[in-house]
Amino acid sequence: MDAVAVKVQTKEERDFYRIAEGISLLYLGVIFLIYPFYFRNGYFDILQAKFSFFWISSLAYSAIMTLFLLLYAFTLKKEERSRIYTKLFFRVEDGRKKLFLPTDVFFLILIAIYCISMFLSGYIYETWWGSTGRFMGTFTWLLLFLDYFFLTRFYHFKKGHLVIFSLSVFLQACWGISDFFWMNLFHFFDGVDNKGLWSTFAGGVGNINGYTSLMISYTGLYAGLYLKGKDGKWSLLFLLMYMFTLLAAMYGMSDNAVFALFVLFLALPFFCFRKKEVLLQCIDLYLAFFLTMKLAVYLIPAEGTSYELGDKGFFLQLGYTALPFLAIPVLGLLRLLVMKLRDEAVQKLLRPLYYALFCFILCGVIFVFYDANVSHKLAFLANYRNYFLFDDAWGSGRGFIWKMGLDFFMNKMPLWQRIFGYGPDSYYMLTNDHYKFEVSQSAFGAIDNIHNEYLNILLTIGMAGLIAYFLFIFFSLKTLWEKDREGEESFSGTVFPFATGIALLCYLGQAVINIAVPIVLPIVFILFFLGLGTKCRAQECSDGTAS
Repeated sequence: MDAVAVKVQTKEERDFYRIAEGISLLYLGVIFLIYPFYFRNGYFDILQAKFSFFWISSLAYSAIMTLFLLLYAFTLKKEERSRIYTKLFFRVEDGRKKLFLPTDVFFLILIAIYCISMFLSGYIYETWWGSTGRFMGTFTWLLLFLDYFFLTRFYHFKKGHLVIFSLSVFLQACWGISDFFWMNLFHFFDGVDNKGLWSTFAGGVGNINGYTSLMISYTGLYAGLYLKGKDGKWSLLFLLMYMFTLLAAMYGMSDNAVFALFVLFLALPFFCFRKKEVLLQCIDLYLAFFLTMKLAVYLIPAEGTSYELGDKGFFLQLGYTALPFLAIPVLGLLRLLVMKLRDEAVQKLLRPLYYALFCFILCGVIFVFYDANVSHKLAFLANYRNYFLFDDAWGSGRGFIWKMGLDFFMNKMPLWQRIFGYGPDSYYMLTNDHYKFEVSQSAFGAIDNIHNEYLNILLTIGMAGLIAYFLFIFFSLKTLWEKDREGEESFSGTVFPFATGIALLCYLGQAVINIAVPIVLPIVFILFFLGLGTKCRAQECSDGTAS
């Protein structure tokens, strides 16, 4: 089925969901079609401008939805009101009453921890707004929770929505690519003579790290849609969008794309061994990756691009090597081999081989880091010391920042702060209160984030917050990747939720070396909120009970 419809039993219930869905679609149009392109004063205030846009639009959406729920309740009889509104919190599955989503309780606990951490911090204003950090304080997460609640209950997926969404993504990627080639379409760089600055900002996001994290999350979405989709015309659209967003991410030249794609490409085969056709599509994604890598470097002129002055980018550097020419024919031969195998052979032969390869790759990565930092036996790694040698300078200073944060957590943090953290988005206060001298002696004027989302959560909302966050993410992915009850994959019930989970996985991979910002995280999270709600309704339809 192309759309998961909510089965309603009365006109009142049908009108209830129709009105709520209409309000939600208006909000999604604002977030996906307007928000990525909104700015006030170029890159000078883009974080503040985007945050203001997000919180005002999200608060308005939440207020309108809350008002609608309250007013509509007065139009219903008591029994009807109880039946409709109970379904917003609970559903019947296999004859048992359960929470609407298993993630509800974990997200609610996470929000409670944010509030507790805020009140314990002593910086209530700063941790509410996140004003000394990146505006990822309690207020932002509370708005995300409200988005989660309303969108998972009221958004109804339609395949046509992907066309409109893809047009927005295409334009976002075009903007970023144009900045790589110094076209300055929006005149953000007028009067900026330092071309080095031109190479560190891109698209409607700003900093290339944030821009790349958004593009690579889109890449994950389209990879998931292509991998599980079966319609030829739609699959072609998804493959082209996968390659185009991949090209945009490579031109972002931020190495967080390396972490995201490492996780993506290692994870994809685990979803493919049950059906040979899916495994062939997975190989297509690998082939498209190397073709895009080669195309990216082919299009770079001798001068007039960010490649001249930027950090080059790991994948662009690989594009100039022989690796794509070696990988493409090898993958082509592998594809021919898989085509000749039966489904049983794919499961019995290729699955254990990949498991062995997976372990070998992980061991290889560990060995490379060990050699680069301890044994120094592989001479060629000296050319990539910026990536593998972990010292204070690693990751543009991330090594120094991480060690400082871990030192505080291990040696200076009292127990209650280890549990609930220093306060939401409070890393600037932490470094200013306890490491002011060390920061003053470093290359940084101030440090407001640890540049690792997981360490940042650990230090700002503590072990309790990190555990709650991991549980929320784990059960979100578990729900998104569940198989259809009836054994067949529908686009709405399986493919779209699966793809939003892959987008989230890419975001989680790059978050190891990146910062959560309200320019990027809400877009990725809202995408998988839509997947969660769609998945839940698909399961209800398969059980014959609707919400």
